[in-house]
Amino acid sequence: MFGKKRAGGPEEIEVKVKTAEEEKEEIKESGTEQKAPATEEKDPLRISADEREEFEEFRRQKKILEIKRLLKMIDHTLLKQTATRDDIRRLCREAKEYGFYSVCVQPVYVDECFRCLKDAQAIKIACVVGFPMGENKTETKVYETKRAIADGADEIDMVASISAIKNGDYGYVKKEIKKVVAAAKHCPVKVIIETSLLTRDEMIKAAECARDAGAAFVKTSTGYFGTGAKAEDVRLLKQTVKGACRVKASGGIKNAEQFREMVDAGADRVGTSSGVEIADGIKKE
Repeated sequence: MFGKKRAGGPEEIEVKVKTAEEEKEEIKESGTEQKAPATEEKDPLRISADEREEFEEFRRQKKILEIKRLLKMIDHTLLKQTATRDDIRRLCREAKEYGFYSVCVQPVYVDECFRCLKDAQAIKIACVVGFPMGENKTETKVYETKRAIADGADEIDMVASISAIKNGDYGYVKKEIKKVVAAAKHCPVKVIIETSLLTRDEMIKAAECARDAGAAFVKTSTGYFGTGAKAEDVRLLKQTVKGACRVKASGGIKNAEQFREMVDAGADRVGTSSGVEIADGIKKE
């Protein structure tokens, strides 16, 4: 394209005026094109140090809450006949320190626990009845229940009549549990059926007795006989009671791995004499 002609002396000179597009092309071919300074684009997925710290704090708090939830499932237990008052006091201190749901003790130590836990009423006191064999007369179990509650117990862990279960006398089993539940009044009753001594059918029928008699829990074991709690037994009891009552696993649960196995199987509460070891194991996970 040619532009206007202009006078340039005696001769007229033709002046070629380049378009902007042609100038850009020429600069590009000569390699002298000036590049505009690059602007750094902000990555929308990149988080700041403050945001990262906030996220880590959220994760820490979430883990703490989960640990507290799990520890609240533990009945911190000491049932050995060799236990001393000092042992019981230490049990109560540990329950307060770790935030366990309860302490579970023999009848002779309920009042000691009541004194030790006066300043920690959120921690319950569970007392065993008809322990460990369950072969007491019903009247004896009823008396033990009333006395334990009078001494300060909040929950009752009774052993069902194992001989009645083995004899198929489920009418007796259910009637006995009903009487203990009535004696306990507002206090939850857990019924120990000693799963390791029973067949699958006996477990189901014993659990149905506990459920239908108004028990708050059906419980696997005393820890004194057989192999103690098994995950498959916990699952069976959970399926049997169908949410009408809860399931407590106990017997031989010594570490965090075993504890989680019971919880995963459906246990709502776990009884163990290794509460501190389990708690420390959970915290390290």
